[in-house]
Amino acid sequence: MDGYTYKNERFSHHRIKNKRKFTGIHYHDEYELYYLINGETKYFIGDEIFSVKKDNFVFVPKGMFHKTDSETCLHNERILVCFDDTLFNDENRYIVKELCKTKVMSVPESKLNEMSAILHNLENESEKKDEYSDFLFNLYTLELLTLLCRYRRKPKTEIEGAEKLIHDISEYISQNYDKPITLSLLGNIFSVSESHLCRKFKDISGIGINEYITYVRILNAEKLLKSGKYSITDTALRCGFNDSNYFSTVFKKAKGITPLKFAKSAKK
Repeated sequence: MDGYTYKNERFSHHRIKNKRKFTGIHYHDEYELYYLINGETKYFIGDEIFSVKKDNFVFVPKGMFHKTDSETCLHNERILVCFDDTLFNDENRYIVKELCKTKVMSVPESKLNEMSAILHNLENESEKKDEYSDFLFNLYTLELLTLLCRYRRKPKTEIEGAEKLIHDISEYISQNYDKPITLSLLGNIFSVSESHLCRKFKDISGIGINEYITYVRILNAEKLLKSGKYSITDTALRCGFNDSNYFSTVFKKAKGITPLKFAKSAKK
């Protein structure tokens, strides 16, 4: 793959002129830090769309849908760092909570060399396989996140037109996933034809609107099942599924495991 360097599951450096087909909208149990070295792109996170520019950092909370604009990403150089909750303890957990509030941020130009040096250290450690590499990788990651909290500024990320429409629709779905949602309903609420709605949503988010509704419901169902407070039937109803058998079928297709087995594994 021309211009593409993949280090491991925690660090990757994607260089320009990358012809790789990018993953569509997805979510995972790890946090993700994205640094755009050059160019511009759009970043779809949860129910928000951000305009991301050169030297911006993007923080994606765990378990949150996200996707970059695949067309612009083909020509952008960027770095991804992934990590999970094991990086934090009671004393430093506030760092990730603070970053979750911002998502897209910049740092003063005078601090970019300092941040780049840490990213360089992360790339070096991701290539090493000795007894010190994991510890140092975690140390540099924590340093990077801490300095982001210290230096961060919120850049202008205004969106308009069709992107604003899709943002508003996504936000509505996130707030009403437990209720019946149809294309007709959305069309009436947002004063747009069903065909236009479907086409624009797919163009901007990279996923069909019905598929997105299902993803949102499944993600929230996971949270309820992990809590251990609700039965499969209760979970289905609370997440907008009228039939628990259909819910089980959809959940297994999305997660590769039945809701019952997922709930049991979450207790271990």
